[in-house]
Order: sequence, then C-alpha cells, then structure tokens
Amino acid sequence: MSETKKPAPVRLIYDVWLKEGERTPAGTVVSVGLVEAKALIAAGKAERADPLPGE
Repeated sequence: MSETKKPAPVRLIYDVWLKEGERTPAGTVVSVGLVEAKALIAAGKAERADPLPGE
C-alpha cells in the first residue's frame, strides 16, 4: 500500500463534509488517506489521533 493511500486516524475539531451531503460531527475519529489527513490538520479542522505506543 502506498504511503499516500495508507489510512491515518484523525480527530475532527470541526464538523466536516467528507462525503457530498454527509456531515461528520466534530469529535469523531475517522481514518482518511494520508494526503487528506495532512490537509485537514493544516486547515485546523482536525488533529492527529494516533494511538500511543503500547496501546
């Protein structure tokens, strides 16, 4: 699996529309592609939700 397609978990800070017409509420942890995860984090709409080592 390429790095850009590898799923990355993020916790949404704001409601976002990941799919057309479908709102995903703030506080939800979703797995999105690495590129999309970086874009959401850069826009301030999400934060990393990686598990801590040992979890």
